[in-house]
Amino acid sequence: MSVPPSRAHSEVFSASQYGGVTTVPAPRPRSYINYFIFPSAVLHVVGIACLAALWYYLRFTSVFPYHHRVFYCRDVHLYKPNFVPEDFNVYVSYPLLYTLAFTIPPLVILIGEVMFWLFSTKPRKIVYANCGECPVHLFTRRLFRFVIIYLAGLLIVQIFVDTIKLMTGYQRPYFLSLCNVSITACTAPLEHSPSPSPHLACNYRGADELRYAWLTFPSLHAVVSSYAACFASLYIYYMINLRGAPLLRPLLIFGFIGLCIVDSFSRINGYKNHWRDIWVAWVIGVFMAWFLCYCVLCFQEVYHITVERTPIVQEERVSPFFSWFRLPRVQAPSVKEEYVVYEEDMERAEGTMPRQRRNRDRQYEVTTTTESFHRTISPPQQTQQNGGYQY
Repeated sequence: MSVPPSRAHSEVFSASQYGGVTTVPAPRPRSYINYFIFPSAVLHVVGIACLAALWYYLRFTSVFPYHHRVFYCRDVHLYKPNFVPEDFNVYVSYPLLYTLAFTIPPLVILIGEVMFWLFSTKPRKIVYANCGECPVHLFTRRLFRFVIIYLAGLLIVQIFVDTIKLMTGYQRPYFLSLCNVSITACTAPLEHSPSPSPHLACNYRGADELRYAWLTFPSLHAVVSSYAACFASLYIYYMINLRGAPLLRPLLIFGFIGLCIVDSFSRINGYKNHWRDIWVAWVIGVFMAWFLCYCVLCFQEVYHITVERTPIVQEERVSPFFSWFRLPRVQAPSVKEEYVVYEEDMERAEGTMPRQRRNRDRQYEVTTTTESFHRTISPPQQTQQNGGYQY
C-alpha cells in the first residue's frame, strides 16, 4: 500500500544540503548494459507515429462516418446563435489549443529535468546501451520517458473523444440555427427529423459545417486542456520541491488549472458545447493523466519492507553545477530523520517483562522514478538488563 510522499521524494533543488559526509542508503548498481533500450525506443516512436496517424484521420478527414442522430425540430436547446470568433469574449482556436497542449507540458518537463540534473544530489545511474561504449545518461532516459508517455496519452484521449463523437452524434447548441430546419420535412406528430436520414430536414447543405455541428459530445477543448493541466500539475507536485520558494509550486499548478477552466468555459460562453460535454471531457482527461502519472510513471514513492539490514555509509554526491562553480554558501543545519517510537520500543517499568521484537532495525526499499535504494531506520540505543532481554 502506498503512503504519502516523504521529504525524500525527488528534491530538485537540494544543493544546500551537500558538503559533508552523510549516511545514505546504498544504491543499486550504478551502471549496467541494457540491450533493450534502442528496440524499446524504436517501438515507442513507432507507436507514437501510429497514434498520430489515427488521430489525423479521425480529426482532419471524413474517412470515418458519424452517427446521424434524430433531433427535435423545435428544440430550444439547439437554437442558440452561431457565433463567429469575433463574437467570443475569449476564443481559443484549435491551432492555439494544439500548440499549447503539445508544447507547454513538454517544456515544463524539460526545465524540470534540467534543474534535476544540475542541482539534485541524488545518486545517478548510467546505463550502457548494447555495449560499454554507448552510455545513456539518466537525464536522457527520464526526459524521453516522460515526454513520450505524455504525448501518447494526449493522442489517446483525443482518439477516445473523436470516437465517442462519431458514435453518439450529439448536436451542438447552435445546430438548428445553422441547419435552417424545414418544419415541413419533420415527421408528425412529434416533429422529429426524418429517420434514418435526419440531415434531410436541413436546408443548409454545407457538409463540413454540418459534420462539425453534429459532433459535440464530449468537448475536445475540455479534454485536451484538462489532461495537459493535470499531467503538468502532477509532475510539478511530485518531481519539483522548492524549499526556498514554497509558493512557486502552487502558483504553477493553479495557473495550469486556470488555463484549463478558461479554455473549457469559453466553449459554453460561445454556445459551442453543452455543460455535459465539459464535465465528461474533464473526467476523461483527468483520469487519463492520473493513471499515467500514478500507475505508469509512478511519480509517487512506494515503500516496501525488506529483509536486508546492513546500512552503508557513503559520501553524498555533489551536483555537477556546484562542481563547476564554487559559490559561497551558508551551511544549513542538517535535517535528521525522525524516529517513530513503537510500543515495543518504549521503556518498561521495573519488574515487568519487555516484549521481544524480531526486527530491531526497520528497513524500507524506496522506489522512485529516479532510482531504487535502501534506507534503514534504527531505534535509539537503549540497554536494560531485565530478564535477559536487551532492547
